[in-house]
Amino acid sequence: MIVYIFLLIHFVLCLAVFVLMKLGVLKVDGLMMIIVVCIPLWGALCAVIITVMIKLGKDGNKNGDLELMRSNLIDQSLLPRQAEEANNIVPLEDALIMNDPTVRRSVMMDVLMTDVKKYIPVINQARMNDDVEVVHYATTAMVELSKEYELKLQEYSSEYATNPGREGLLDDYISFIAQYISSGMVQGQLLEIQRNTYHQLLISKLAINPNIDDYERLVKSLLDSKLYIRADVALSTMEHNWPYDERNWLLRFRYYYETGASTKLKEMIAETAKSGNYYSRDIREIVKMWEKEEMEA
Repeated sequence: MIVYIFLLIHFVLCLAVFVLMKLGVLKVDGLMMIIVVCIPLWGALCAVIITVMIKLGKDGNKNGDLELMRSNLIDQSLLPRQAEEANNIVPLEDALIMNDPTVRRSVMMDVLMTDVKKYIPVINQARMNDDVEVVHYATTAMVELSKEYELKLQEYSSEYATNPGREGLLDDYISFIAQYISSGMVQGQLLEIQRNTYHQLLISKLAINPNIDDYERLVKSLLDSKLYIRADVALSTMEHNWPYDERNWLLRFRYYYETGASTKLKEMIAETAKSGNYYSRDIREIVKMWEKEEMEA
């Protein structure tokens, strides 16, 4: 008898909750009704508690707000991210030394289909590979790149001849030809021709705006070309105009070393060691290394 009474009370509570839910008095949904039906008494009590909390504004935040709060509280750098796929799974440098012609050729073709200019030093290296097909790919790529550079240089040369005073033209011309020289694509007599053009352009710029950066570039290039007399003249100008810049010391050391002026070199090292002046770490290490070699000799 007690069980029937309990079931009747439970049925009445469920019906009341359902009616109040439909009337909007109880702020519960269909999922909550399942709880009310399955959990006698306590289910209905929970429905009432939830309604009271909602009306008092203590029901918490919506899911969207919780996600926003969560994203603001967590350091995004700590969240796991999907690793970006590399353009080439096997780097070209590694592929060239692998004993697998298929991989070498595949990676080489992938590189040629992308921005070849990014891989000029490695493609130059590929031209010396044992794989004939890889050498063919690399040589073809370098020939095409050389044509592009030569055409661009012709455009610069023509424009500079007709309008040398155009703002920024000389700087762009110098930067482009320097990039071409350092790329390794040009060799032999053609390299010397380009270097000579580079020297003339730098001299023209220095005549307009003397500055130590361009003098340094000029001296380095003259030393690379083994034009030691001209390098000495340019370096002397640097030393006269900017006597306290340490680039003078480094270039003069290189000049003495490459020209075999051992006496001058020893005097320079000894003077630097005894001067008591402050020098950069690079210069101190050179002096220290040279003194150590002199002691061991």
